[in-house]
Amino acid sequence: MRIRTGLRRTTTQMLNHSRRKTKLSASRRSSLLSAVKNNSGLQNTRLGQMNMGSVQSARLLRSKYMKLENSASSLMEQTKLLAEKADIGGKDLSTTAANVVQSFNDTLDQLKDTSGILNRYYQQTMKEIAATNKSALGEIGITVRTDGTLLLDKEKLAAADPEKVKNTLGASSDFAKRMDAVASRVADNAAASASSASSQYSSQGGLTNSYLSRYNFRA
Repeated sequence: MRIRTGLRRTTTQMLNHSRRKTKLSASRRSSLLSAVKNNSGLQNTRLGQMNMGSVQSARLLRSKYMKLENSASSLMEQTKLLAEKADIGGKDLSTTAANVVQSFNDTLDQLKDTSGILNRYYQQTMKEIAATNKSALGEIGITVRTDGTLLLDKEKLAAADPEKVKNTLGASSDFAKRMDAVASRVADNAAASASSASSQYSSQGGLTNSYLSRYNFRA
């Protein structure tokens, strides 16, 4: 018991001596540690909020580009399929034509919702393709609306002259060739942009985590 009491007394004396030497009272020392903890917590919170905002923004952008890539890829595939059917004079065009119209409208909407000079250019190009072929498309049941989107009349398409359908939608038609080219470029650009956005938020997360580790204080 005496040994333990002596050890406690010696330890207390050493601590008091250390505090006097550094001119820090027990309350000052406690306040300092509290301030350090609070400051590091504030730094972590601010940096965490900044990083979270950047990461969420990059993820949102990546999501948009992935949707654009999917719609453009669908447009390219369905346009080729429709061209093949138009060339052989098949009557079963309505489902594929509906897919082309849907993919065209989706791609146009995605381009409008995604920033970038190239995306603005592709958006205008798609509208130009539709406008250039407006009369021919209208004759076989595909209306080009004022906003550039398409509207399909399946019954009119089914009753249209097969030769007109081939000339308007076949592989050698202006619509099919230009739409295939622009859809391919839109999909490629969207894929590259999605990859870039993914790399951006990955590197930001790694950088901030490394920086925050410097403020990982312990009491």
